[in-house]
Amino acid sequence: MQVKDLRDFYGVKNNSQLAKEIKRGRSTIHGWEVDGIPPKTQAALELLTKGKVKADRKQLCA
Repeated sequence: MQVKDLRDFYGVKNNSQLAKEIKRGRSTIHGWEVDGIPPKTQAALELLTKGKVKADRKQLCA
């Protein structure tokens, strides 16, 4: 899962709008773009999106 996938799912154009949708800070979203979304966060986001945005399974098992 990448930040772009979340923006597409929530129908927002930028990270500021995404941050409001998922109730996270803009700096957190930026950090995810740079370093990737942490595996546990990906799992939680997959549940919140009811499986429409998939977590990277390889990262979850690492």
